[in-house]
Amino acid sequence: MLSVRTALFGASLLPAVSVAQVLAQTAAITENQPAQNTASETVQTVQTGAALNDDLASEPTSELANDGLANDLTGDLTDEPSDDKSSPIFQGSDDDLADVADVANSAETNPDVASFDTDDFTHNLAVQNSALQNEISAPNSLADDLTETQQSSEPAAEAASSQINNAERSLQKLSEYYQAKGNMDARCHGVWVLPNQKHGLLADNNAQPAGAYYAQADYGYWNDDDYAELTGNVILEQDGRQVMAQKVIFNPKTGEATASGQVLFSDANADGTSIGAGMFGVAQTVEYQADGKTAGASDVAFASTTMGAHGHAQQMTKIDDAHYQLQGVMFSTCPPTERKWHLDAQSIDINSDTGRGIAKNSTLKIGDVPVFYLPYFNFPIDERRASGFLLPSAGFGSSDGFKVSAPYYLNLAPNYDATLTPTAFTNRNPMLSAEFRYLTEQFGAGKIDAAYLPSDRKYHGEDRSHLFYDHYWQSKAIDNLSAYANYRYVSDNRYLSDFDTLGLDNNPLNLPRRIGLGYYNDYLTADLRAETFQTLDGTNSDGSSILDKDKPYSRLPQLAVSYVLPKFYADDNEKLAGLEISGVHNSGYFKKSIKDGSETEKSGARMYNQISASYPLLKSWGYFTPKLSLAQLYASYDEDSLADQNLSKEDGSYSVFAPQVSLDAGVFFEKSGSPFGWFDGKWGGHQVVSPRLKYNYTPYKDQSNIPNFETSIASLSYDQLLSDSWFLGYDRIADLHAITPAINYRYIDKNGITRFDGGVAEQIYLDDVRVGIDNDRNFTGSSSGLAWQMSAQPYDRLWVDAAGAFTKDYDINNVVAQVRFSPTENSLFNFGVVERKENRNFGQRALSAYTASAIFPINNRWRVLSQAQYDYKNSRFMETLLGLNYEDCCYGLSVYARRYRNDLNPDAGADTAVMAEIRLNGITSGGRLSRLLSDKVQGFDNVQHAWQQAY
Repeated sequence: MLSVRTALFGASLLPAVSVAQVLAQTAAITENQPAQNTASETVQTVQTGAALNDDLASEPTSELANDGLANDLTGDLTDEPSDDKSSPIFQGSDDDLADVADVANSAETNPDVASFDTDDFTHNLAVQNSALQNEISAPNSLADDLTETQQSSEPAAEAASSQINNAERSLQKLSEYYQAKGNMDARCHGVWVLPNQKHGLLADNNAQPAGAYYAQADYGYWNDDDYAELTGNVILEQDGRQVMAQKVIFNPKTGEATASGQVLFSDANADGTSIGAGMFGVAQTVEYQADGKTAGASDVAFASTTMGAHGHAQQMTKIDDAHYQLQGVMFSTCPPTERKWHLDAQSIDINSDTGRGIAKNSTLKIGDVPVFYLPYFNFPIDERRASGFLLPSAGFGSSDGFKVSAPYYLNLAPNYDATLTPTAFTNRNPMLSAEFRYLTEQFGAGKIDAAYLPSDRKYHGEDRSHLFYDHYWQSKAIDNLSAYANYRYVSDNRYLSDFDTLGLDNNPLNLPRRIGLGYYNDYLTADLRAETFQTLDGTNSDGSSILDKDKPYSRLPQLAVSYVLPKFYADDNEKLAGLEISGVHNSGYFKKSIKDGSETEKSGARMYNQISASYPLLKSWGYFTPKLSLAQLYASYDEDSLADQNLSKEDGSYSVFAPQVSLDAGVFFEKSGSPFGWFDGKWGGHQVVSPRLKYNYTPYKDQSNIPNFETSIASLSYDQLLSDSWFLGYDRIADLHAITPAINYRYIDKNGITRFDGGVAEQIYLDDVRVGIDNDRNFTGSSSGLAWQMSAQPYDRLWVDAAGAFTKDYDINNVVAQVRFSPTENSLFNFGVVERKENRNFGQRALSAYTASAIFPINNRWRVLSQAQYDYKNSRFMETLLGLNYEDCCYGLSVYARRYRNDLNPDAGADTAVMAEIRLNGITSGGRLSRLLSDKVQGFDNVQHAWQQAY
């Protein structure tokens, strides 16, 4: 086969050198070669003449434009060339034709330009196509998608049949670039890949002038200056990007061109990376405009590597590298071998600059069955946002009945947007929800979330509503300075549970409203806030109703500061470098109005200061840390509280100082090998035993008259026993005189995995603990009781975690244990036990429950998701969930049911919800079920990630 190589420069062909001129130069360079013609040779037609050589030599390279005919198109075709022989002929074999150097440079300045052999390319392409065809099956027929009605006339029927045949041929060719996977059980059988760019016309494109064109064809023809034609295995290349066609005809004067014969085009760079949406396709004809960037194609099968989508269009128009307009479209993100859904649309606009696609007059079909008509549908092609309807959602709740929501997204500006969501219920009046998000350059970012439902038929005809606001600001002038604001309001205590169908959101008793300012650096952390709460109707841990005295105090305002002084580095005394000095300050004004007479008002100001000095002594075998602190507490009642309690200002002010001493010591005993040598051969590693002893002393200071604004007693646990105080908050200074023995054991295998880590501790009181939260919440006894914790990994995918505490009489205070087993990356089984006794000192509510969850695949596409908590003391389920999830390369479907109880009133009846979610791959995304399980099931996020990656 003959091979003609031509070099073209310029973007628009109007000011550029014409292909005819290039072909003439080819003839001039090779005119001294002997001419031969055999039946097996392909004919190359060129115009000869010295005048054209003069034209080529006289036209300067600097005047050539930078764009080009095939700006971002690449491809391959092996169809038969044209048999037009009407032009003057230059004949020759492969040996007769010389490589052509760039037009702007002579052959002497480009001696390294390599020739491109068409026979080698055709052979390699045939091998590649054959291999691909053996790995994948052809795509489904598009006859039903392309023809809605059948014309009665014979010409129309023939035209329709021709159109269908063209579509099938184009899709057949396109399917060669759906790269099959070796495992046919994979969720996705393959992926779309850009056409191969390794068969470039030049050995080194980087060495060639930018914007230069290179062409290869079996046959070339030129007629004057307004017509040029390349036919037969045409390959055009610019900057490593190619287009392949059976025939290319263009007008050098206007720069317009037409490629025909299953034209393969691609948005790809020379290195194979995609441009814009990563579009490529096969068309019957492609017409290029003078700018070299815009083009139109007919009967085109297309695919996008970035979206994982493909389809067919009667007409495709490329506006630029990022923008495509399609008419008469079938569009799907399913693989061509398994197209379970697709959109039939009158038109689709795809714009990778905005990251959106817009479909008009589209019908969603599952298989060939129409299921949904969308006159206008705006969908994402990447992670960015744009205005348009989002996919509606539907569900069923025991109180709501059936509900349907149809959200509309408003991309108002690059820095703010909104979503409006009307929701219709069968048992309630309609609700309108709105979310507004904003981002400012100087004043931070925030979100407003609101909803309103008038005259709720399920709630005594009352209006229901909520308003949530969040704002965050980060200073640009001062590093680490920030501000925040939060506001929460709901119309009633049932609102969150009624309109959060799956109970996804936390259902707090106290909704915060706060504004604050924060700052931190290496030595200082500070927070200044003002905060109030909306307290909903609910019950205390003992089941009694919430009264005014049980509500939290407002902080108007509160300042919290913690700091560490820089270490001393004295040249004459290096020992001072080990001294650590730190401090805490917390002050504020606390207000709580008592309107129901549940107690006298106790509002006022409080200030707490503590400064500490410690000197850690660290050795390889252990450590010893002495610490000395001084704490000061001041509190005073405000005028309303003084009047309510009949106190004078002097009697309503209190100040306490107390020193604090602690000594903390521990040693390390290390031994190589596994416990009792049981796992030496398998795991090896080493063991560490760490006995520890801590001594605390803080003398007793009377604080019985000091109000408690925010302090609670910490729960009994292993870590808490080794802290310096039992109080969480700064309204009390603990009188603690105790020693705390503890021991920790760890086993680490040779790979650095901690196979076992456990500890036991008990605090022994040398003096009675007298300071408590109030008169009925004090410690008694000689010890705290034993607390312990452990975690183990006896096998690579099995974990056991447990923690608990006993009372001073060694009765169970609380026990939490859980076993997690993950036999594969996308499966997880959990079982746990919670046994918790009521303890008013800790504000601990009794609970006796089993917890369990199971997430496992049935096969690579189906999986089961379940979770439950059972209160075995009251013989009732606190919550249960059971769902099925289906995922493939085309769409995802989840159907699940949940039954749960309101946290604020667990004795009330349980709510039931049934939901279904559908995700069309590349169009929509689900997430409510995943969000719920992520919150409820430990280890779910890792399993979910593995499941999503199993494509």
